[in-house]
Amino acid sequence: MIDIIMVGAGGIAKAHASSLLKIAEANIVGVVDLNREKAEAMANTVGASVYDRLEDCVDSVDVVYILTPPSTHRELALKAIDAGKHVVCEKPIAISVADASAMVQAAKQANVKLMIAFNQRFRKGFKRLKTWVDEGRSGVLVNMWSQRMGMGIPRGYNWRTDPQLMCGMSIESLSHDIDLIRWVAGEIVDVRANIVISNPDLEGFDDNAHVVFTLANGGTAVIHASWSSHLGMNSRGVIGTHGTAVVDGPGLWDSQNFRWKTSDMEHERVEVINDSFANSGSYETENRYFIDCLVNERQPTITGIDGLAALKVSHAILDSHHKKEVVTIK
Repeated sequence: MIDIIMVGAGGIAKAHASSLLKIAEANIVGVVDLNREKAEAMANTVGASVYDRLEDCVDSVDVVYILTPPSTHRELALKAIDAGKHVVCEKPIAISVADASAMVQAAKQANVKLMIAFNQRFRKGFKRLKTWVDEGRSGVLVNMWSQRMGMGIPRGYNWRTDPQLMCGMSIESLSHDIDLIRWVAGEIVDVRANIVISNPDLEGFDDNAHVVFTLANGGTAVIHASWSSHLGMNSRGVIGTHGTAVVDGPGLWDSQNFRWKTSDMEHERVEVINDSFANSGSYETENRYFIDCLVNERQPTITGIDGLAALKVSHAILDSHHKKEVVTIK
């Protein structure tokens, strides 16, 4: 049995908790949150205890789930790692590269697993796209794109727009797109970007981005993202020398179809996947994967190194926008 402490009891924590309850080897023993009422509500749901601080309970568990705003990740991760515990940390790994680097180095020195929760890798359509490319169906990859748009921030209080906690779309949300591109298309070499703040009342909260990357293989990748669009849609795909494939759907996150055509096909094919984000089961798949890595003593394929790499690209996007020049990833 793997004993787990969950730090954070917000929306993303609920998604992880409900999936962990379906995994026989997972045992949520405690919940930590600054909001005692939220912590108690989640603890009652999962049959766990409530703690005021991570240090009050970290010694008695195997894994710490960090499900709090990214500005808090370093402090919490280091407390868990210093206690010799494995960590699942929600994306982005942190806000600053220095914080992310400290987390990666600490996990390496302590020989503990640090998995960044890039949930998109566990979605049906994106796994289909990854396999299609890995099988060589596209030929040499020429271009990959990630386009998604919609109203990204719900009404009412949200930490993403709290001046004390927010880090903007390029760091927080584009980490999904960046990781997907690195996973499917390979490493990113340089960045040219333009970002826009559409809401004058949210100074510092970038919610529109158009980004062009050079890939290590010489190809190109593009991110076109908006959290202020009155219409919602999304499309992620690849163009190669022998074939093209795309996963698309309505809204910011729901995938409806996987479409592809290769040079030896007369007509395109369409596979209806109906992978709505709310019912995708991707959090259960993600957490089963991590628990299995612990049980079988395997290193996850998604680590803090991936989180750090994505964060470096996010900062390069912001640098490119402000400097109005191409920025090389270092």
